[in-house]
Amino acid sequence: MHDLLPLSWTRTACIRPVYRDIPLPLSRIRWITCADIPHAFSLRTLYEDLVQAYPAGFVFRGCTPAMADYFLDRSCRILRTGSEAVLDLRKAAPVRKTVAGSLARGKRHGYVEEVFFNDENLHRFEQFRHETQHAAKPQLMHLFRQEPYPGCRLFVFRSFSGKWYAAITLSSRGERAMHTELMLRHVDAPGDIMECLIFAVHAALKNEGYIEWSLGEVPFMMPSQPSGESRNSLEQFMVATASFLRYAYDHEALYRFKNKFAPIWRPVMLCTSRNPSVLMLTELAVSMGYTDLLAYQSLRQFGRWFLPA
Repeated sequence: MHDLLPLSWTRTACIRPVYRDIPLPLSRIRWITCADIPHAFSLRTLYEDLVQAYPAGFVFRGCTPAMADYFLDRSCRILRTGSEAVLDLRKAAPVRKTVAGSLARGKRHGYVEEVFFNDENLHRFEQFRHETQHAAKPQLMHLFRQEPYPGCRLFVFRSFSGKWYAAITLSSRGERAMHTELMLRHVDAPGDIMECLIFAVHAALKNEGYIEWSLGEVPFMMPSQPSGESRNSLEQFMVATASFLRYAYDHEALYRFKNKFAPIWRPVMLCTSRNPSVLMLTELAVSMGYTDLLAYQSLRQFGRWFLPA
C-alpha cells in the first residue's frame, strides 16, 4: 500500500504530478494547496520532484506523521497544526448510545444514497451549497477540494420526497484510504441527519474493501504526544490564538462532533522547505480566508448593530 498523501492530495493515473499552488509573497514561497500524484510516486520521488518544481521553497499542510518524518529527515521543517479523525473500516462502526439514538431518529426523515456527478447533479450540488448552514459566512478556501472533480464521490441524505438534507464529498487519498472533502448540511435539515449519513458512508466504503476513512482535520486540537514531546513556540502560539478567537471558528465543537464516531486521532502536520514563522502562518490565514471569517464573526460578536442577527 502507498504511503498516505497529505489531506486533499490524490493518487491518479497521471504521468506527471499536477500541483495547485498559490504564492505567499512576503514569505517568498508557494503554498501547495492540493495535488494529483501518480500512483508510481514514492515519498522519495515526490520529495525530489517538489524540490525541483519549487526551488524558491514550498509549504503544504495535512501530512501524516510518517510523511512529515520523511521530509524532516531531508532538511524540511514540520509544524503540528491539528488532528484528523480516522475511522478504521476493518472494524464495525462503534455505535455509542447518543449516536444510536440519532440513527433511529434520522432514518425517519429519509435515506442515504450515492449520487454521481452528471450535469444535472452538478447543478443541484451547487444550488445545495448555497442553502447550507454556513453559506452566508465567508468561506474557508484551499483547505479542501471545493469543486467536484473526476474521481470525486458524493453521498447525500435525501428526504423521502427527494430533497437533499446533507451531503459528503470524498477523495481517494491512497490505495484503500478515503478522505472527506466537504461535509454539508441544509439549513432546514432536521436533527440527526449527519450521523445517519456518516454511518451509511462507513458501511459503503467498508463493503468496497477500503481500510480507512478520514473525517478530516480538526485544526488546533493537539493532545499531548505519547512520547511526551511538548509543543514548540509556534504551535503554542497557534493554540493560544485559536482558543482566544474560538467565537470565529469553533474547533472544539467540530472535535466533539467527530469524536462521536470513536475515531483514531492522528496528528496532522504542516511541512515546509523553509523555516516556519509567524509571518508564514499569518499569510496562510489570510490566503485561506480565516481572517475574512474572523472579521465577519467579530462584527457579529461585538457589533451586532452593523449586521442583522
